[in-house]
Amino acid sequence: MPEKLQYLRCLLLLCNISAGRRD
Repeated sequence: MPEKLQYLRCLLLLCNISAGRRD
């Protein structure tokens, strides 16, 4: 299901951005 994949990708991207900002 592309919907789930997109959601996971968005979540990962947000997490990555948050981690990058914190770092």
